[in-house]
Amino acid sequence: MGQRYAIRAITHVHTEASNGPASEMDEMIGGAIRELLGQDTRVAWSECFTPVSRLAGLLGDVGDPSAVGLIAVTDHMNHRSHRLPEALLRAAAADHRLAASAEVACVERDVDGKYRKAPEVLVYGGPEPVAGPFGPYFGLAQPLVDELFDVCRAPGLPRVQTTRVLRFCAERNLACALAHPFDGHFLSLEATFEVISRGKFVETVNGGFPAVSARILEDFIGFQNRIASGWRLDGASALRWPLARRMAERIVEERRPPLHPWGGSDAHSHDFDRVTIRFLADRPVPTAGDLFRAMLERPVEALLIDGTFLVQGRPGTPLSVVDDVVRIVIRNLWRNRRHFGGVEAALRMMERARRVVTEELGRRDRRQAELVAAAGREFDFAQLLSRMVLRPAEAAPSRRLRLAGVI
Repeated sequence: MGQRYAIRAITHVHTEASNGPASEMDEMIGGAIRELLGQDTRVAWSECFTPVSRLAGLLGDVGDPSAVGLIAVTDHMNHRSHRLPEALLRAAAADHRLAASAEVACVERDVDGKYRKAPEVLVYGGPEPVAGPFGPYFGLAQPLVDELFDVCRAPGLPRVQTTRVLRFCAERNLACALAHPFDGHFLSLEATFEVISRGKFVETVNGGFPAVSARILEDFIGFQNRIASGWRLDGASALRWPLARRMAERIVEERRPPLHPWGGSDAHSHDFDRVTIRFLADRPVPTAGDLFRAMLERPVEALLIDGTFLVQGRPGTPLSVVDDVVRIVIRNLWRNRRHFGGVEAALRMMERARRVVTEELGRRDRRQAELVAAAGREFDFAQLLSRMVLRPAEAAPSRRLRLAGVI
């Protein structure tokens, strides 16, 4: 392998196309606003105010190691709204360092047989450019997006299923990653780990979610990578932690490969590069397709050993989350200032919206706390990893991963 070039890539970020029906919060907040101000109100809640042009302007000069070199725009998509915005297609055709990608909202079947809100999938695109109305670009084509939302639906439901989306991407050679899979959903711990186990690229560091989630995700990746590399639970651990035993058995039986940590800023308003991927590219000015090709064509073990991808940045904090929310509230007040019908109506609307957001975020926080507590009971990663035993026949690949410091 010849000279390689360190490129900073933003792999999870949003624009104003994530608003309206594409937003998972739209039905709750929009419904509360219409209930308060009337069905014909012109007041609308937005969770992102970033135009595509602002993100495109972040792409820096060639040769500047601190500049952003690649951006995958991953606007929200769901069964109600999944159109690639014209502004993004135009910008991606003008600069192949910018990709038109998506964050797909999903459900998954839980251990009790019920479908629940599940980890989302960042669907990036393939290694080759696709045809678009403004010229070729990297990322997703609209017919492919439409097909995804048609064939990946959960049985009897309008929403798509996480594991079906992952399979869709594998079959069509599309790079993808699980988005903050320990937060923002309502699956049980076992179903959550089962989804993560199938992810290949797993967003461990997200700029909007806490460090405790990053730690658990990193530990689970270490667990799966050891099992995939020939390590096994000792007898005492298998008895003490039955969920860990079941997960280890599935990894072995299905020959699931190692997992790779991933990172994204998930920024909706500012600080777009607070979490990035350092990508070692084969040329000084790679395209987004070069990033996707590296994700698709090289096995995870090889990527981990030579450090092709490295997560840079830190998870969110309570202060950074409050900062994001305050900025969004202020922008909504300013944008809707002509439609409130007075200061009193504006205050009532914002209080109602605040209450809805607080209740929903509180519900998610409680669910995430339950997952963290369950992980502490069911997976003592420090004990599990330290007690594993290596099968001699699998020693060679395991040694390579150990020398690389990834298991």
